[in-house]
Amino acid sequence: MRGAYQRYVTRLMGETRKILERGIVRGDVRADIDVQAAATLVAAPLIFRLMIEQQVPDGRFAAGLADMIARAAGSPA
Repeated sequence: MRGAYQRYVTRLMGETRKILERGIVRGDVRADIDVQAAATLVAAPLIFRLMIEQQVPDGRFAAGLADMIARAAGSPA
């Protein structure tokens, strides 16, 4: 179980960092964002949902989370 959890977290954090870094290049994400902190901000609620609440994050949860992250990390219009 521990190995599966570590693989999940590593994959989630790595993919999230890549997405944020691409967003910075495109100008969709603030250039001054702390990518590691933002990736943690994304991962934490997903891991909490799985491990503590013991529920699989559904599309509605993911969409709401994505909207909150976009508002927090997005470049001003």
